[in-house]
Amino acid sequence: MNVNIKRTLLAYVVAAAMTTLTGCVTSYQPLGTTGGYTDRQIDDQTLHVEFRGNGYTSRDTVHKYFMYRCAELTQQHGFRYFMVVPTALSGAIPATSNLVRSGGFDRTQMRKVHGYVPIIIYSGGNTGVRYSADAADIRMFNDDAVITTKVAGWDAAEVVDQLGPFIHSAGRTAADVPKAWMFEAGHPKVRAEDLLLSAPKSSTVSGV
Repeated sequence: MNVNIKRTLLAYVVAAAMTTLTGCVTSYQPLGTTGGYTDRQIDDQTLHVEFRGNGYTSRDTVHKYFMYRCAELTQQHGFRYFMVVPTALSGAIPATSNLVRSGGFDRTQMRKVHGYVPIIIYSGGNTGVRYSADAADIRMFNDDAVITTKVAGWDAAEVVDQLGPFIHSAGRTAADVPKAWMFEAGHPKVRAEDLLLSAPKSSTVSGV
C-alpha cells in the first residue's frame, strides 16, 4: 500500500471519528471533545462557570446543565444560595456597593442583577460544528450574608433536587429550573416572580 493511499485512509478514519464524536449530544461532564463544564475560582465567594454544548445539544439543555453545575459548586463550597451575573456585566460596570458580603468579603463588582443567563453561540473552528454555551460569574452566599441591595438568586439544594432527574437521565426526564428567589435586607426571601405587578398579593411565598 503506497503512502498516498495510507494517508487517504487515515483521513477517512479521522473524519469518521470526528463525525461520531460531534454527532453525540453533550453529556453532563467536564469539558471534553463534545463539550461539558469548566469553572475557576475568582475568590472565596465568586466562581466563573461555563457549560458548552455542541450543535446537537439544545440551548435549553445547555442552560439546565449550567444551572445544575452552579448549584453543585455552591454546595461543594459550603454555601446555600448563588446569584448569577453575566460576564458582560461583571467587569464593565462601575462598582457602587457590595451586593452580598460575608466573612469580610469585599469584592466591588456585580452591581446589576438579572434573572437570566446569556447563551453564547460560536463556531467550532475547523470542525464546522456550532456550539452554544452558558457562561457567567456566580456569587455564593448563605442566610447570614450582608445584603446591601435587592438581589435575585437560587437555592442550590432546590436546583440540584429539581434538575437532578434531568441530569442523571441525560435529559430524558423532563425538569425545569426552579424560579429565582429575591433577597432583600431585613426581609424574608420571596419568589422573584411574586414581586411582579401582575402577581396577586396573597401569592407571596416566604422562603422560611
